[in-house]
Amino acid sequence: MLTVLLLGPVLFAQSLDDFRLPPKSVFDSSMPRYPNLWFYIDPGLARSHDAAVKLVTSRLRNAMQLPEFFPPFENPEGCDFEVRVEHLQPWIDPARRALQHAHAFHMRYYYTALSSPRLAKVRIPWRGATREFYRFAASAHYEVEHANPHHADVEECPICGRTGPEYGKLEGGLVEQVHDPLGLELLLTGAIRGQRVHHEDWERRPFGGIQTLSADYHITSSTHPGQTTGRNTLRIGIVVFEPKR
Repeated sequence: MLTVLLLGPVLFAQSLDDFRLPPKSVFDSSMPRYPNLWFYIDPGLARSHDAAVKLVTSRLRNAMQLPEFFPPFENPEGCDFEVRVEHLQPWIDPARRALQHAHAFHMRYYYTALSSPRLAKVRIPWRGATREFYRFAASAHYEVEHANPHHADVEECPICGRTGPEYGKLEGGLVEQVHDPLGLELLLTGAIRGQRVHHEDWERRPFGGIQTLSADYHITSSTHPGQTTGRNTLRIGIVVFEPKR
């Protein structure tokens, strides 16, 4: 399946295979799911793989107000570090008050496993040419917040559950089928099921999304079907950072 990306005045059809994603085996065996988010960074923005990682993670931290947590902590799933935002989109249903909860955006970064020269930088077809990019991965998902006794799953929740026309009929693990694609949607668009998300603080700041960085970088994002060749997550997102033109 091809995803069509809008790149300037022309449409360019890009296959997930074009991005030359590595197999799951390159990551630590404690990582349960294939990363559902991949960042590709033009070398014109960073002089090394480490610099590319720091560029993206620091800019996302500041733009989207993402608290960072570094191991050791409970259940790191082989990540280098993670970000978590709690108390988003509280769900309170008078008919199901015992299930009420708010939500958490949770994203783990994976870059050490990709730091070797053969994995850190790849050549891919891009804009009608073959281009080099640094790359690293993340696993983003959206679930019942961590302090709630129902963490992480409430199947009936209209926000994070197996509900609605998009997710209601999907079978399999709730994390892979619903939590992962919701986390990807929030990171890419700042919305959940098309509804804009705000931080639950006194300012009610918009959560934002990757496009909050578009004032400083040319950003192209796309989503592709997962669940193929060991990629055990519903969708995979690609985000490409390039210098402003």
